Amino acid sequence: MTSLTEKLKSLGVQIGAEKIKAPVKSNPSLQLTDLFDGCWEGTSNGDCFIVRKSIPLDFVHGSLKLFQELNLDIFEDIPSLSGISSIPYNQFLFIDTETTGLAGGAGTYVFLIGAAKFENERFHFAQFFLQDPANELAQLAALENYCSSAKVIISYNGKSFDLPRLHTRYRFHGWPQPFEDIFHIDLLHIARRLWKSHLSSCSLGNIEHHLLGVTRSSLDVPGWQVASLFFDYLQNGDPTPLSSVFYHNEIDVLSLITLLNYITNRLSNPLADKYQSLDDLVSIGTYLARHNRIQSAQSVLTHAIKNIDLPEPLYLSALSNLASLYKKSGEYSKAVPLWEILASHNVLQAHTDLAIYYEHKKTDFQEAIHWTLSAVEILSLYSSPPQSEKIRSALEHRLSRLKRKSASFSQ
Repeated sequence: MTSLTEKLKSLGVQIGAEKIKAPVKSNPSLQLTDLFDGCWEGTSNGDCFIVRKSIPLDFVHGSLKLFQELNLDIFEDIPSLSGISSIPYNQFLFIDTETTGLAGGAGTYVFLIGAAKFENERFHFAQFFLQDPANELAQLAALENYCSSAKVIISYNGKSFDLPRLHTRYRFHGWPQPFEDIFHIDLLHIARRLWKSHLSSCSLGNIEHHLLGVTRSSLDVPGWQVASLFFDYLQNGDPTPLSSVFYHNEIDVLSLITLLNYITNRLSNPLADKYQSLDDLVSIGTYLARHNRIQSAQSVLTHAIKNIDLPEPLYLSALSNLASLYKKSGEYSKAVPLWEILASHNVLQAHTDLAIYYEHKKTDFQEAIHWTLSAVEILSLYSSPPQSEKIRSALEHRLSRLKRKSASFSQ
């Protein structure tokens, strides 16, 4: 696949810090202040162009209010987020960046940083723009001042993209990198757990369209075009195309806020009326189980398997996960009927689970032999399952052991 850098080079755009030209010195017909409701603000390292907005908490983004009370207890069972529910909202920071390339490294600039935080019962939204690469220290200083009280970062792919690139820019100038010893909720990781099997893509744009009801205006620009518009600005000084970039970045940040609300509400109230008929209850239940919300996970998965319209793969997945939960809690009277249903659908693991149950929990070696033999038969139906020989060897070993136990038991 052609990289963004290669695409830009093919268009004649120069890539890298040493090749980026400063803005054309001739006065363009329009200035940044003509297009954006922002101003130049002084820092200890020069002036930075900053757009600031105050947004009410009940602002409607897509089909949902921007913010409602968060139930952050749902994250407490994630080791890296333990203690997050005690952090006040005014120490939360929602952040998204636009850069000059995807590769990273010292030659990649973060030319626009969008961020939002709670302030006086509203959201204070700010965008920090790098109008000239030579003025980067002013942008970094302005961001550092804005984020000084942050204890929680909310991003979308920020662990792999946004924060590493910001850290690189601070290190490049010999500054301590920000956001150390801080909680970080990367919503992309959660979204993939919950909706990867249901959506064609877990891009923020796709997530916000399907879950938040967001429809971006014609002003929006695809993410892959953002860098080229910035390079155009550096070449000719015309800020007009940047309107699309600023809009794109602002919607990204607003969607971060709304998505955090949606996820916390969804995981806290998974069986609310508006969710009960949805196929993603299976992945919701699985996610809750993964993070030790056992009772809630059992309730969600039990409800999910009652959905007569649930596709068979999801139905079997729900049965399997629910049976595993019952097994872990020692509720075999509930797990066995589920394993039997799964076995009727030729699910290999269910045959194995039943064989183990009858051998170790019921001391019924004949029944255990039956399920082990049926597992061998099921295995033969697969053309080349992963690790099939290893599985077959384990089954044959179990079968030999069961035959010895059965013979000894009958004497």
